Amino acid sequence: RTNIEPRSETMVLHIRIQLIALLAPVAESLLPYQRLNVNIKNYSTSKQHNLQMRLNPSSFTDTDYTITEFPRPALRRVPNAPIVIFDDQFEAKTREMLGVMYEAKGVGLAAPQIGLNEDVFVYNPSDSKDLERVVCNPMITKYSEEVIVEVEGCLSLRSDDCAGQVARSTWIEAKYQNELGQNVRRRLKGFEARVFQHEYDHLKGILCYDRFPPEDREAVQKSIDSFLGLYPEDDAQIEPDAEEAKAMQPRPLSAKFMPPLQLDEAKVKKVPVKATKPSRGFGMGGGKNTDKKKEKKEKVKVRNAFRSDNPKFKSSGKTAFANRK
Repeated sequence: RTNIEPRSETMVLHIRIQLIALLAPVAESLLPYQRLNVNIKNYSTSKQHNLQMRLNPSSFTDTDYTITEFPRPALRRVPNAPIVIFDDQFEAKTREMLGVMYEAKGVGLAAPQIGLNEDVFVYNPSDSKDLERVVCNPMITKYSEEVIVEVEGCLSLRSDDCAGQVARSTWIEAKYQNELGQNVRRRLKGFEARVFQHEYDHLKGILCYDRFPPEDREAVQKSIDSFLGLYPEDDAQIEPDAEEAKAMQPRPLSAKFMPPLQLDEAKVKKVPVKATKPSRGFGMGGGKNTDKKKEKKEKVKVRNAFRSDNPKFKSSGKTAFANRK
C-alpha cells in the first residue's frame, strides 16, 4: 500500500498538468472578452506615457506654470476668455505651454490645465516638433457619426490613476485661429482628431472622466476620492457645467465597450471562388458561366495515303483531301 500511494499522487499530478495544457488555449481565446481592444497603432512608443501611472512634476523648466489637477475650479470654469491679442507676449506663453506639455510627457495641454481660463490649447500628435499646433478660439463644426473607443488618461487626473474608455469621433471638421491670429479650417482624423477633441473638451470644462462608462467611473472612484482629499480648499468643482455636459459630442458611453471575439484568420478555411470573365469586355450582362462543361468535339481522322492499299490514293504524294478543289 505504501508503494501504491506515491504512484497515485504522481498520476493525479500528471492528469492535472494535462488538463491545464488542454484548457490553456480555451482560456486564451476568451481573453479578448475581458480586455479592451485598445487601438494602439495611433500611439507611438513615446505616446504610451498617457497610459502609465506617474505624478506630475511639481515644477517645470523656465516657467512658473504647473499642472492644474482635479478638482480645482479652473478646470470647470466656463466660458473661457477668447484670445484677441496675438503678440510676442502671447507667443511666449504658448512656448511655455508647449514646454510644460513636453516635460510632463503629454501630447496636449489646454490653458485651464495651467490655471489660465483662456480659449487656447497646444498639442503635438507626433514625435516631430514640426507638427506642433497652437489652437485659439476653436470650434468643432462637424463630428463623424462613426466613433472609436480607446482608453484615455489626462495630466490633470494623473493619467492611469484615473483612466478609462472614451468614445471619440473618427474624424472632425474644425475652425480656429493659429498663434498668428490667422483663420484655419481643417479636417482631422485618427489620433490627431482624438487629441484635438480631448483638448477642446478642456475649454468646455469637460474632463475625460466625464465620458467614462459607469463601470470605469466606479473603478476610479478611489482615485477621485484621493484627489478630493488632497485638495485643501472648499471651492472644489466636481461636476462640469450642466449645459456643457448636455452638449457633449459624441455622447459618453452608457456601458463598458466589449469588442467582439476576434477569429484567427490563419485558421479559417478559405473557399476559393472561381472568377468569371465579363461578357464582351463591357462588364454588363454578367459573366460567362465557367461551371458548364464544354462539349468535346470529335476529331476527324485524316486518311494517310501512304498507308493505303487503294490505287486511287496512290496517284500522288498527297492525301485525297489535298487534291479536292
